[in-house]
Amino acid sequence: MKKVSFLIIIGLLFNFSCKKESVDANNLLTGEWRWVSSTGGIAGVTITPASAGYERILLLTSDSKYSRYKNNVLEKTGTFEIIKAKSIYKTELVDFIKYDDSTMSVINVTGSELSLADNNYDGFGETFKRYIK
Repeated sequence: MKKVSFLIIIGLLFNFSCKKESVDANNLLTGEWRWVSSTGGIAGVTITPASAGYERILLLTSDSKYSRYKNNVLEKTGTFEIIKAKSIYKTELVDFIKYDDSTMSVINVTGSELSLADNNYDGFGETFKRYIK
């Protein structure tokens, strides 16, 4: 009986210690993001607000809606969802943001920086900084 109790306790401890903390990507993305740069394409060009002559803002809300602005003028609005899919960048499934027009980008959030990357070899990657008022 002691062995069975011991095994149950060890099993419960092992079960709780091995569960990964689920990160809600939607909560990490919520907010206003200011465009820093875009890099990529066959030529490997880098575009910034200074070189392009305009600024861009990406607004993501907790109810899965997005708005894209260029020089404070609304360009596009719609809905998005976070999905897991296969990426060209890693072997395991990664988070993608899928917009209502079926456009998808690989998501990487590090601190106050958001990176969105096309899932193709000659695509572009965009970098945004979280805007805090």
